[in-house]
Amino acid sequence: MKIIDAHVHPPADGDLRKFVEECEKAGIVKSFLCGLPSAFGNMGNDVVERALKEYPDLIVGFGYVDLGRDSVEIIDDLYAKGFTGLKFIGPPKPYDVDEYFPYYERAERYGMLTLFHTGIVARTAADKIRRVSSRNMRPVYLETIARSFPSLKIIGAHLGHPWCEEASVVSFHNPNVFFDISGGHTFYIALTLRERLFFDIKPSKILFGSDAQPKDFLRCAHFWLTVLPQLGLSSEQIEEIFYRNAENLIKKG
Repeated sequence: MKIIDAHVHPPADGDLRKFVEECEKAGIVKSFLCGLPSAFGNMGNDVVERALKEYPDLIVGFGYVDLGRDSVEIIDDLYAKGFTGLKFIGPPKPYDVDEYFPYYERAERYGMLTLFHTGIVARTAADKIRRVSSRNMRPVYLETIARSFPSLKIIGAHLGHPWCEEASVVSFHNPNVFFDISGGHTFYIALTLRERLFFDIKPSKILFGSDAQPKDFLRCAHFWLTVLPQLGLSSEQIEEIFYRNAENLIKKG
């Protein structure tokens, strides 16, 4: 099966060749490679841009935008450089405050995809300075954005863990909101899917993502290839989650 990894970051060791090799082993044919703030290490937009230039057939570039701190014009620059999407994480205020709307309006104008970290976030040394709070990234805030910008394609990360049920309902009521099932809380996410799948969240609104380092790409794919059939999904629905849903977003984006 062909796989699109809809949520991944540059490798911590900077080895892009190894990144590509591990993608090949796992059957990953496209990677939504997302930049991160400097607090997370050498995983910024410059690395994503380099990967995009060196491996254009594999990399779909998502540029990190620091909401409320970067000027809105950064989106013009990212679009001009060939980035397909934008990555948001760690805002000092909730995602749906009015002052962030110009960023979303610009993204909608360009037809860029948006990937929002939702739920609990990893700790960094810069959290106090940046006033990072996971509650600013609750999945319910994506609903305000989705209703205000109906043409904007929105991906929420990690099914909003620990607010997975909230994420499921937001996805159900908003056709332009999708969620990936990446991250380190896969068992919890799988338990939520067992309860909410086919009711509040449909297979057509879920994206596979690893959010992992290259050595773990194959393990992440194997986990969901093992779990999803046990949740009652057909082979066609599993293909949607691993490939077709993300492929359609790229085409429509």
